[in-house]
Amino acid sequence: GYLDEQFIQLEELQDDANPNFVQEIVTLFYTDSTRLIQNIELTLNSRPINFSKLDDYMHQFKGSSSSIGAKKVTSECAVFRQYCAAGNAE
Repeated sequence: GYLDEQFIQLEELQDDANPNFVQEIVTLFYTDSTRLIQNIELTLNSRPINFSKLDDYMHQFKGSSSSIGAKKVTSECAVFRQYCAAGNAE
């Protein structure tokens, strides 16, 4: 699947006192992801590419993805960070 046990743990935190907890967390993730993806695109389109800045954005994206259990996104971010470390924009 696309989600791991972290998402299940988030679901378990939702209760009658906070019935919209998961929805709020996912909404925050999407808002943050939109901002990060825009920054990543801008950085990739700049010349020369600032791989340090790009890696910072990918680190943030990986962290937020991991926090909601988006394991596939987290995994791809880790690969992307390896490309950043190698200075590879391909």
